Amino acid sequence: MLRLVPLFLGLAAVASAQSVPVWNFDGSAQPESKAVGGVTFKQPGPRRPDYPRFELKNEAATFDGQGARLELKDPGADSLFDFKNGDALTVEAWVKPDGLRKGENAYVIGKGRTDPKSANPSNQNWALRLRVLYDSACLNFLFASPSGTGIKWHRWTTPTGFPNDGRWHHVAVRYEFGKPESIRGWIDGKEIKGSWDMDGETTDAPVVDDAPVWIGSSMGGLANSSFRGAIDDIRLYRTPVPAAEIAARFATTLPPVAKADIAQLGPSPNAGNDSASGTKAAKVPEVVRKAPKVDWTTVTDGQVRVELCEDWKPTANVWPEQAPAMTDSYLAPAFGFARVPEKYVDTGVRAERGHPYLLRALATVKLPAGKHRLLLRGRGASALFIDGKLQLKTPFPPAGTDNKPVKDQDKYLDLGGDFRFAPPGNRDAWVEFETKGGEHRIILESIVGFVISVKGPAIMRRRPELGETIAAISLAGRTDWQLLTPSADTPTYDDAGWAAYAAQEEARLTKVDAAARAAARARQGDYWQKRRAAAQQWLAKTPETPVPTLAANFPANNPIDHFLAEKIVAYQGQVKAVKTGGVDFYAKVFPILEASCLECHQGGKPKGKLHLDTRAGALKGGTSDGAAIIPGDPAKSPLVTRIKSEDPDEAMPPVGHRLTATEIATIEQWIKEGAAWPDYRTLPTTINPLTEDLAFLRRVTLDTVGVPPSFTEIEAFAADTSTDKRAKVIDRLLHDPRAADHWTGYWQDVLAENPNILNPTLNNSGPMVTELLRLKGSSAAGGPAGFGIATQNDVPMAAKATIVTTAFLGMETKCARCHDAPAHTAKQEQVFALAALLETKAVKVPITSSVSMAKLREGGRKPLIEVTLEPGASVEPHWPFPELSQESVADDLALDPKDPRDRLATLVTAPQNERFAQVMANRLWARLMGRGLVDQAWDWERSKNSHPELLRWLGRELVRSGYDADHVLRLILNSHAYQRATDASQKQTSPLFASPAPRRLSAEQVVDSMFATTGKPFRTEEASLDIDSIREQANSVTLGQPRRAWMLTSTSNERDRPALALPRIQAVCDVLAAFGWRASRPDPVTDRESSANSLQPAILSNGTMGTWITRLSEDHGFTPLAFRAKSPGDFVDELFLRVLTRHPTAAEKAKYEAYLAEGFEGRCVSNGFTFENGRLINLALPRPAGPRRPEYYVSWSNHLNDLATTVRMQQEAAARKGDPATPQLADAWRRRAEDVVWALVNSPEFLYY
Repeated sequence: MLRLVPLFLGLAAVASAQSVPVWNFDGSAQPESKAVGGVTFKQPGPRRPDYPRFELKNEAATFDGQGARLELKDPGADSLFDFKNGDALTVEAWVKPDGLRKGENAYVIGKGRTDPKSANPSNQNWALRLRVLYDSACLNFLFASPSGTGIKWHRWTTPTGFPNDGRWHHVAVRYEFGKPESIRGWIDGKEIKGSWDMDGETTDAPVVDDAPVWIGSSMGGLANSSFRGAIDDIRLYRTPVPAAEIAARFATTLPPVAKADIAQLGPSPNAGNDSASGTKAAKVPEVVRKAPKVDWTTVTDGQVRVELCEDWKPTANVWPEQAPAMTDSYLAPAFGFARVPEKYVDTGVRAERGHPYLLRALATVKLPAGKHRLLLRGRGASALFIDGKLQLKTPFPPAGTDNKPVKDQDKYLDLGGDFRFAPPGNRDAWVEFETKGGEHRIILESIVGFVISVKGPAIMRRRPELGETIAAISLAGRTDWQLLTPSADTPTYDDAGWAAYAAQEEARLTKVDAAARAAARARQGDYWQKRRAAAQQWLAKTPETPVPTLAANFPANNPIDHFLAEKIVAYQGQVKAVKTGGVDFYAKVFPILEASCLECHQGGKPKGKLHLDTRAGALKGGTSDGAAIIPGDPAKSPLVTRIKSEDPDEAMPPVGHRLTATEIATIEQWIKEGAAWPDYRTLPTTINPLTEDLAFLRRVTLDTVGVPPSFTEIEAFAADTSTDKRAKVIDRLLHDPRAADHWTGYWQDVLAENPNILNPTLNNSGPMVTELLRLKGSSAAGGPAGFGIATQNDVPMAAKATIVTTAFLGMETKCARCHDAPAHTAKQEQVFALAALLETKAVKVPITSSVSMAKLREGGRKPLIEVTLEPGASVEPHWPFPELSQESVADDLALDPKDPRDRLATLVTAPQNERFAQVMANRLWARLMGRGLVDQAWDWERSKNSHPELLRWLGRELVRSGYDADHVLRLILNSHAYQRATDASQKQTSPLFASPAPRRLSAEQVVDSMFATTGKPFRTEEASLDIDSIREQANSVTLGQPRRAWMLTSTSNERDRPALALPRIQAVCDVLAAFGWRASRPDPVTDRESSANSLQPAILSNGTMGTWITRLSEDHGFTPLAFRAKSPGDFVDELFLRVLTRHPTAAEKAKYEAYLAEGFEGRCVSNGFTFENGRLINLALPRPAGPRRPEYYVSWSNHLNDLATTVRMQQEAAARKGDPATPQLADAWRRRAEDVVWALVNSPEFLYY
């Protein structure tokens, strides 16, 4: 803001030497000045203690360098800002530039030269600028003088300046117009000599007019004349301020800019990561790091306090010159960090932390006396302080490249013993540290994230990842390493120790995340209580669906069985009503209707409103003839009249194949016999008894958590003798966190989405659909905002609208994307209305989303489609389905009725929209029962609802429970219908649900079950082509380290280069693809292709993943089982239970027992083994001979290097070969055991349940 400060007490603030205009930016712009463009106020300015002349919370303003400025009108002639010959001017400012480029002349403040299109565009009265010369920001003063009909320019510049170091700098210029020798300049309190150029020095008067004063830019906002960075405390004097006073303006407690002097031992290139090739990073001088001032009273004994500082918003890769304020904090057990807790917005969905951000970890650690070794490692620039002194630092990451030599990885830090090598993308350093023993205050700071470049207001960044950020110690006289920790429980820091610690931390942080998400959601608790109350009120005002009385001789566990029994009895009655020996409707009549009539007479838009897909529709008739059939009287049936007519205006079908005489006679005879039309073809109605306990346990575990039960779960269930043991296991499984893993793959297909967005929501209780439609949170860190991203699409939200309708409303609107749907009721305007709601503004229909009616009519026939929305039409946000719920519902129930997305979410999920609750209940039913009550869950218009009353009842139960999916799942799982034994004669469960047909595992279940049952670790590469994190965040993501099949995605790359292959992931994806999994999801799909094919048994029995699963390696779950087994029979028993969840038959046991008996007693090669974390460890095995080194890795940073392809091909060969077999089992017997494992895993029984 502009503030006038009197220089001398008692003198008036007039336009003279006595008044000083000051811009100190301690608030927003005042009425006297106007902010234009990217000006941001209330940003951190120079602050104490680093700049002691300023307040602790002093504020500045930032300018984006793209024309951002503050404009101040000149009050008029002879104003405070007008300078003529003889006037003295002193101007000073505090500046923190952000990457000024060579040749730029960045205006700090100036008068005139603001409008290049004016009559006098060169009216520069005076200007203070920064000019970049020799990689320094040099001081520059400029003014113009009239010269006849032209202008002369007078520019004074210093040959030296200050570096782009991210610090605040003080600049000042003093000049008396008409006396060129009077020019003086100062940078950071030191006077700097300069020289005049352009038209040189002059005694001529400057241009003076009523031009405005601009701060931060000039020349109409030209980027090359604009300041990019922060400005504070600009002062303009009309007197020559004394040199001593100007020099005293600058004061700082920061040390000089220089490299830190740290005793650092040995190289720390971390496999070449510090050695950049290709584009060189800008040379930014490193500031000697000072220990931040922290409040040690906040540190808890025995724990590490971790502070996250997100308000710091750097635009260059530099350390903050003063300690940023904490915005979030949490506790950790040690100085070892792989990730930080997730951040959540108040709706409980993931948000993205501002980055780069600073992580600060602090704790008081007790160390023994001695000379120890310290290790610091991190992905970002890091620093380690002990008792206020900097001990270690690591540099900023190198610049990005794609051709770094793989051989750079021959340089790595190895400190002996079991020292853990630095993983890709991390840098490390070590030092000897001597202490007398006792407590030490330790601080670790790391900059998380990296600025690649600044393009105007846009900042290109890398992913904000910690990698493996640690501080470790090797105590005097020892070779092993441990993480620094204030706790008595000291985590070891080697490969196995870090793996265990990281797993424990992930489990702990997952609980922290769940608690944080719940706390965030609780802030909207009152709103959701209101929604639940509204749902209960709606239920009370609307009629309930009565549960029918259970039919005689039918078993039942809950109301579901009552509804199903009623349907079966009704169907049995229909079958009995069919005349014996008469026309079989489904064998003779329906094929005729299907071939000649149903193309036009079914679904939501039947021609003439005549439905011929149901008996009720045919009896009701259409708009022209009334009832199409008159049972018992074919002569009076309009259907018969039209199929026999020769009149082209009446004949049916109107075009194409006419019915033959035989077909007509068949229909006439059928009508004559009463037009019997059972709901279904001949279906089995036999009710099977309940399945056996272990078969039930296998089925319910697969259906809820996606893998078979573990041996421990089997033993616990078998030992339970209570009558409600099945209900108890159902409750346990519904609360199992693995349930989210099982559902994620399904919703990925339904929503055509990636795994980041879905699993975080499914893994916590909450309004998944509402949050998805609100599109809040992060688009990169797993928030629902990512659902709004659609690439290669002219109207992304229209594409999302079609997904929303199929997923949650059972409406197929894909055709209505470009024109009104020909076979559905959906119109293009409805799709674009939903798109506008998602976009939160009107959406225009592009020509690429339209079909030309003129083109369609060229053939002379009436087009089958209609276009009612013209290209260029603008569609405002509104709810297009009043038949589902009235838009006024959103006025009462939406959290923010003015937010179009919130209105959409409310109208989709409100209890008045019964379709939504029923669609969701139907999807839950289909997942558990093998088919939906509405068979095509995504398209209700062209599907039959087999049990409308049951579905309405389930929908109301979903509403009654507060839309708790587990409540409906629990009802279904506890029903007799679900728990019945399978009918192996059925290929698919019938729509009567009398007895279930066997179901094949989904692709994800196949893969996950093979790893889960055998205990083989799910070990693949990180799901990323940029494992060392050098690419820009928008161009390269990571899906992390997969642990379940849903976490995998396509391994294809746009460059199709072998070096970018991921062989272990590809091996698993090959199995998934064989069973119907989609590597990419351009369109939503509910039911995948599930038919059997020859590739499936081939890839399981002979594929790479099959080799991993069946070979008894050191880390295989069956290897310790082979050691523990007391007899071949015991081994066979446990194998069957683990793989097939059943005991072997007597014949099976005898066969496999005999096969394994040979060599069983001598199978153990060594007795020097133990079990550690479920893994077999042979203590007698010698340590591998020869030097250790980290394996070569391939990432985007080096994939163009010739050796990268060779390395990747070697990795592919190793993946195909699989892990070596354990040497602790005799080779011959081990092979026999592997044969048995292979036979069980490849049995058809493993794939079906």
